[in-house]
Amino acid sequence: MRIPILGLATALAVGLSTSIWPAWATPPSDTSLTALVAQALATNPRLKAAQARAAAAQGDVVQAGVLPNPQVSLQTENLAGSGPYRGTRAMETTVGLNQLVELGGKRGNRQAVATAAENRARLDADIVRLDLVREVRVAHAALLAATARRAIVEEQRGLAAETARAVAARVRSGHDSAIQEDRAATDLRQAEIEAARAVRDETAARRSLELLVGGPVPPLDPAALRDLGAALPAAAGGTTPDVARWRAEVGRTRAAIAVERARAVPDVTVGAGVRRFNDGRDTALVLGVTIPIPAFDTNRGGIHRAYQESTEAEMELDRATRDQDTALAIARDRVAVARTEAETLAGQVVPGAEQAAAATREGYRQGKFPYLDVLDAQRTLLAARLTLVAAYQDYHQSRADLDRLTGAEEAQP
Repeated sequence: MRIPILGLATALAVGLSTSIWPAWATPPSDTSLTALVAQALATNPRLKAAQARAAAAQGDVVQAGVLPNPQVSLQTENLAGSGPYRGTRAMETTVGLNQLVELGGKRGNRQAVATAAENRARLDADIVRLDLVREVRVAHAALLAATARRAIVEEQRGLAAETARAVAARVRSGHDSAIQEDRAATDLRQAEIEAARAVRDETAARRSLELLVGGPVPPLDPAALRDLGAALPAAAGGTTPDVARWRAEVGRTRAAIAVERARAVPDVTVGAGVRRFNDGRDTALVLGVTIPIPAFDTNRGGIHRAYQESTEAEMELDRATRDQDTALAIARDRVAVARTEAETLAGQVVPGAEQAAAATREGYRQGKFPYLDVLDAQRTLLAARLTLVAAYQDYHQSRADLDRLTGAEEAQP
């Protein structure tokens, strides 16, 4: 009754000798992720909304420099009265032109606020863009990992099925007890559950990526997970996009203080016109100046609010600046640790598990080990493969997080 033993050994040999990337012989296209990122940037409504806000702020810059419109006035006096003012004989008609003259630098300060607000809106749109690129990269890596896990657990399910059939044959031949057949059947059911879960996880990961890119995602090659890219360059100084955004906000709030202070300065309205007297058919020039008296409204509340908003922005800038170096250091450490873990697993742990499984299989063939030892070796190898996939995914997510902090938009893997 050597056939069942050889059948089991053959099934185990096929499963144990298969690479972690069994179905992915073709390397991925270098532009696959780049194309997905480009598609997301072209269709994502959140980014389009941020870009529209930045474009709207450009209109504010134009409008801030516009002078007040002049006013035309028409005034008629001394008509439809009594005595000498009956009818229109004593009527006086005045046509005038009035112009508001802004004082205190209102127009220049208004332009400064609008320009600063436009700069902040542009930086906000850049941050939304960086967030979107990061989300696409993370979702892309998640889909690659989910596809890899599905292939691994489906391989495990196939091996469990072959093992269950071989053990059943050995039980019928009297070489093993019925308990071993029950255990093999339990392992098969567990493998089927894991395979079904992996399919659901892959479907969910694909839908998440499709939601970000706004369309269907073509089949991806999970071998892209193995591409860790170049090593991280040395840390360099600079300003992160979030710090730049708060610096722009500080500039806007400081300009807003100047605007509120200028509003406390009264504006002057000057006018000139011509008056016609009906009774003598004479005309005369009319000149006028109107100056508000700041007896009650000196815009103290507006000035106070502007100062407090400026203080808030400065505190937020200080917080962002302090957090910048810490966040970058943590992100770089995570990338380095994830890369080291993935390289160790790929270069040592998984090959070691493969060698151990091969040695156990050979010992089983020679009758030195029971088949349960071979199954344990197979589980160890499969667990190592799944851990490697998780390490690859963690690396790509950590790299995307770091690039988001620094403002890079590399499309990796």
